[in-house]
Amino acid sequence: MSRIVTAFNRTVVEYFRETSLNGFGLLYFIRKRRVQRIFWFLFISVGVCFAGFIVFLIILDYLTYSTIAELSELKVLEEEMNYPELQVCSGYRFSRRKMLSYAHDLVYSHNNKSQDFWLKELSLLTGYFDPLSVKPDEVFHINSLLQKENISSLILGLTPACESLILKCKINRMAVKCSELFILKAYSQGNCCVLNKDNLTGELSLFLDSSQEDAYPLMENFPGFSLHVPSWLGRLSVNPGEKAAIQIEVMELQGNAQLKEYAIEERGCYFPQEGESREKCLDECRIKATLINCQCVPYPFELSKENFKHCTLENITCLQSVEENWSPAQCPQCLPLCNQLFYRLNKQVLGYLHPWRSELNFKFKTPHRQLYTTNILNHWYQMLSNIGGVLGVCIGCSFISGFELIYFMVFRLWSNYLRQPEM
Repeated sequence: MSRIVTAFNRTVVEYFRETSLNGFGLLYFIRKRRVQRIFWFLFISVGVCFAGFIVFLIILDYLTYSTIAELSELKVLEEEMNYPELQVCSGYRFSRRKMLSYAHDLVYSHNNKSQDFWLKELSLLTGYFDPLSVKPDEVFHINSLLQKENISSLILGLTPACESLILKCKINRMAVKCSELFILKAYSQGNCCVLNKDNLTGELSLFLDSSQEDAYPLMENFPGFSLHVPSWLGRLSVNPGEKAAIQIEVMELQGNAQLKEYAIEERGCYFPQEGESREKCLDECRIKATLINCQCVPYPFELSKENFKHCTLENITCLQSVEENWSPAQCPQCLPLCNQLFYRLNKQVLGYLHPWRSELNFKFKTPHRQLYTTNILNHWYQMLSNIGGVLGVCIGCSFISGFELIYFMVFRLWSNYLRQPEM
């Protein structure tokens, strides 16, 4: 037998005879009792295998889920419950009376075309919001007209005005001018009246008009209004004639500053200095996809920070291709913010008014915010403590036991090797 094998066997015997691990020494002291030794060996083997399996799961869980979200409730003062960027959108993307007026003007400047012809052509402007709603072979005449027009101004000018949509406004039951609260802004889904007053609190009441004078039937149009707030949970529709109470529920996501220790991909969110909101990031990602494929910026052009060529219906074939193939999954870099507010809208119909009128009363559901706190699931020392606990329960192992094993398998093995006579 070689010197190293002899030295190893001697070292193993010494280890089991002198180890501080309770139970392991029995393999030496009951070596003449074969049945008991086999039983104890199997028992220890099961403990080692079970401990190894649990330690593997702990490490895998630590690497897979580095953070944990805890739910609590945060009470805030009523004056600290500020309204989000509320969008009130007409179900009609274009105003019938404005379309008729503009078509009437076009008849005088283009004597060879009728008003019905221009109304049909102007309907193709919906392609700026939904490229798939028009056919490429239908846009020739409208393209020649749009070359002489400012597209943004034209589309905003043909949209139902905020003054005609929102007739009366009240804050805490006190009348205010709606023009001081709402402005018309362009969005990819349509032009909407947006709450433009910061730090607005309390109860907000709106008296809306879905007048038939603005009804212009197009694809995906509907009578009434849609409401939006900056959250995928914050969307609902209002039918004409409804008197409704709208409750705003606020949820806050708060990320622990210690999450910065992790890479952005691991924690799955941005802190303010690292990136912008997911909604803005997706808008920019979609613009980049259109720029790459069509060499122009899609409507609304204001979303682009650079001065690129604006897309027109002349690019409709390319825009349709982008619309059919683009999805948020193509933008994995667009992550939510670690600290942000989410809003949910809930509607309760209280009754019905005139068929063309709607009344909405907005209030916060409670003076509380549901607080989701994202913390580190386990620090390295907590994981080490968990592993140590498992090893201690299963096989009675500790740091000292680990260094003891290293001592025997290195220093004592080398000492026994040197003591063996050369063959």
